[in-house]
Amino acid sequence: MEKNFTKKLNNIDVERRLLLSKNCINDFPRGHEAYLKFKDEDGQVWTFRCRAPPVGGSPALYGDWFLFVRSKDLKAGDVIEIALDREKDQAGGSQFTIKVK
Repeated sequence: MEKNFTKKLNNIDVERRLLLSKNCINDFPRGHEAYLKFKDEDGQVWTFRCRAPPVGGSPALYGDWFLFVRSKDLKAGDVIEIALDREKDQAGGSQFTIKVK
């Protein structure tokens, strides 16, 4: 498993959407939207909607992201880590893991 992205959450992340860095999902095409699977440290799989704006801007996670925030009682200042699991990605399983630090 490789480390991809660590972020200290801010108010926008916990109230509206999780903004990712522009290079977090390198191959994700601009102007597209997809549902991505994330497995948390408890083994629960979450499906977050990821959208990358057509021009500029950062990709963002929506949808079940808010259920995840509420279930983990996340607040501004908490830190999350998202990693790509290349073995599971190739096998067609959960592609990402997400941990609260």
